[in-house]
Amino acid sequence: MPGKARKGKIDMSQLLETLWNATSDLLYRVRSYDRKLAYSEEVLRMNEQLRRIEGLKFSDDEELIALEVEKLKEMRSRLLTVMEDLLFTA
Repeated sequence: MPGKARKGKIDMSQLLETLWNATSDLLYRVRSYDRKLAYSEEVLRMNEQLRRIEGLKFSDDEELIALEVEKLKEMRSRLLTVMEDLLFTA
């Protein structure tokens, strides 16, 4: 069964990379639409967190990767809410 554990790790790493890419793109778009800088501090914090998470793409610690995947999901959810607000008020 060692192959199965390895496959699970690959899947989690792929999920982390996919979520990181999507979140990074969404964060870029939020920065672009936030012309009045209403969310600038929050965007800056998210950007710092995203850079920290980027370093985990090559980690072997599955528990840490799973935690960061959850953080990325939460971040994406918040960014979608912010984007909705920015587009609604535009």
